Amino acid sequence: MARVLIRGKLTDTSSRKKDWRKRGTDHAKRSGAVRDAGVCKRKGRKLNRWNENRMKLAINEFKEGKKGLREIARAWQVPKSTLARRVTGDGIAAGWKHASGKKPVLPNEVEMDLAERVMLLAKRGFPLTRKDVQKVAFEYAVENNIPGFNPERGSAGHYWFKGFINRHPEISVKKPENLSVGRAIGMNRQVVSNWFDMYSETLNELGIRDCPSHIWNADESGLQDFFVSDKVLSVKGKPCYEINSCEKGQTTTVIATFNGVGKFLPPMIIFKGKRMKPEWCIGAPLGSVVRVSEKGWITSELFVEWGKMFVKNMPADETRPHLLLLDGHGTHVFNLEFLKLMKENNIHLMCFPAHTTHWLQPADKTFFKSLKHKWTEAGRTFSRDNGGKKPDKKEFFQLLTPAWTGSSTVEIAQSGFRETGMFPVNKDAIPQHAFEPSLTTERPLPQNAGLLVACEGCRPKFHLACDRPIGLCTCRQTDSVTVLLMPYNLFDICFLQRCCKRCISHGNSVCLSVCLSVHSSVTRWYPTQTNEDRIMR
Repeated sequence: MARVLIRGKLTDTSSRKKDWRKRGTDHAKRSGAVRDAGVCKRKGRKLNRWNENRMKLAINEFKEGKKGLREIARAWQVPKSTLARRVTGDGIAAGWKHASGKKPVLPNEVEMDLAERVMLLAKRGFPLTRKDVQKVAFEYAVENNIPGFNPERGSAGHYWFKGFINRHPEISVKKPENLSVGRAIGMNRQVVSNWFDMYSETLNELGIRDCPSHIWNADESGLQDFFVSDKVLSVKGKPCYEINSCEKGQTTTVIATFNGVGKFLPPMIIFKGKRMKPEWCIGAPLGSVVRVSEKGWITSELFVEWGKMFVKNMPADETRPHLLLLDGHGTHVFNLEFLKLMKENNIHLMCFPAHTTHWLQPADKTFFKSLKHKWTEAGRTFSRDNGGKKPDKKEFFQLLTPAWTGSSTVEIAQSGFRETGMFPVNKDAIPQHAFEPSLTTERPLPQNAGLLVACEGCRPKFHLACDRPIGLCTCRQTDSVTVLLMPYNLFDICFLQRCCKRCISHGNSVCLSVCLSVHSSVTRWYPTQTNEDRIMR
């Protein structure tokens, strides 16, 4: 053991070496040099920390020749050595953009064009996958004799795609949401804008524009007793399973109603069945109405019963009218008894345009999203606690009532009206990207839009409560039909958006008509003709 005199003290050199090793190891751990399993690796140097815009301005100022390189680099907070290479270099070192590593295979202008096409197709509802982009890049390189890609693979590589995403931060990889063709076409800017104009006009006529307590939205949605998680934690490299009682659930319909101030009415729940059992109602939200139907769906008779419940909850001493916003479901608009009930109680109705409720209906926008999320969480907990057991109808409200209570809040209701532009009335609440999928099928309206176009053998038909024509060429010998962009309200038979099997559409025409068989007993006089031209519908 060697001992030496250090600073007037005898010190063991072996223990001093151990202390220095320990200190060095601790410092390496703090600096990131030591990694797991005792492997010592130096942390990679981070490049391109400087801002590209600052580098561009620094280069421009240096070219003016008024200041030195060091002073400019310090002022613009860019590395002096990098600035020196950029102002004197060529090739990859020229310019003001980050240029670390290997030069991209495709020219910059080609990548920019590819990125624009990727974003355009995504906006139109036809997004490209990673393999699609890699294949397009490879095909372009082959056609223009640009080397760099593996010809045996037949597409660009993984690292090229990774670099492409890094070079274009406006593009990201995400999972697309399903959007039906009907919704892609229906969410048209002109149609929605016209509807908002009519909605605003209706509120002004009724005198309730600044009265959100008189603006209601009602909608139904199905809850399934089949619960699947989005993402879970599991053992890496092995399949993951989640036990469920069945492969497909049974649907139970829930009708929700609320107004612009956040007041919720008791729900109506419709089970699938033929006979109602008292124990199915145990634990239901206060005031709820529980019914059964053959398939668990809403029917015209049940909707009339819901309408009576809705009228019962309206204040009796209120003289101002109420406005009820509905979708175009057949049980709503083709239900003459329901329409009469609403009219007798000073409740006006208005339909959303077809295939637009995912953006315009408050219930779809906020409430049902929250309700279904809470319903799924409660169902997963029930299934896990009961070994994958399916909840019975008598256990249904053990799951629904907490979910309903947590979702039927003032904040969620007001947020739904605000985000859809229903109250305050704001057509700009709908973002621009909501209309982009409709651009794929966008067509200009014909010049004779709004005029009755029918051959001489077909008798023109008119509205029940006004004189606007409905173009129905029953003999199908004409190439165009009447274009009625939007109805006003349901008392003017505003369900013209639903097409019956007899209506036709050719070319750029828009077919908006309705089968009026439910009004066969109503007589309407043609305003400018004689009694011989009376129209019976």
